[in-house]
Amino acid sequence: MPEAYKNLALDAVNHDPEFRPKISKMFEVLSNCFERSSSSYNSLHNQNITSPKHASKIRQNEYNIPLSDETLPNFESFKYMTLAEAQKQHRIIDRNNRLIGDIRTAYKCFDEYANSNTTVRNQIIAKYYKAYYIARGLVESPKDKDKVVAQLFKEVADDEANEFPEAKLRYGDCLYNGKGVEKNIPEALKYFEQAADNGFKVAMYNVGKIYYNGDGVEKNEEKAINYMKLAIYHEYEPAIKFCKDKNILL
Repeated sequence: MPEAYKNLALDAVNHDPEFRPKISKMFEVLSNCFERSSSSYNSLHNQNITSPKHASKIRQNEYNIPLSDETLPNFESFKYMTLAEAQKQHRIIDRNNRLIGDIRTAYKCFDEYANSNTTVRNQIIAKYYKAYYIARGLVESPKDKDKVVAQLFKEVADDEANEFPEAKLRYGDCLYNGKGVEKNIPEALKYFEQAADNGFKVAMYNVGKIYYNGDGVEKNEEKAINYMKLAIYHEYEPAIKFCKDKNILL
């Protein structure tokens, strides 16, 4: 068994997906192993070739299905990216703080995973980042952009088995502003509270502000101050400013 094949097999099951080889690399290694194996076999076969005792009566052309260029994928032009790699692309910047990640390929990856027969967890991650890329304007916006974004964030936010609290915060924002979905502040508050319970300081601030102002819900200063204190504990500047402006003693 070729050493390159052994190494490939070990790398392919690495516990960290980021260190697993890309499919194009796997294809390249396997192709090289096959070529070397075929070359060795042909060399040995040519040295010991003999006529068969009984010629086969099978008309082999009937079973010989030629592979055209369209039958096999073009691995050279197929720039594959793992889901783990794709999640990093919008954070890759140069020394001038300019985005240099491969956003286009990352988005294609999210789109494929979101609609593929993969694990539910992978679908959830892909849907979140697909919505995030569209919302941030990192890719060309589809028709009914806000509606698409809100629907994707909702699907992710409501999947309790694969909890993704960032989506709860973002879908709450859609509900609060009526962006892509009918405005519903009490429902937005519910999602903000869930995100706050998961440690999101922006959500803590949002909940505090809604309760303090009685914005679409019953005013509750005690709850408001508690959430503001939590946001301040996490060093969220808008919460500090809010409390100073309202003369809230901490």
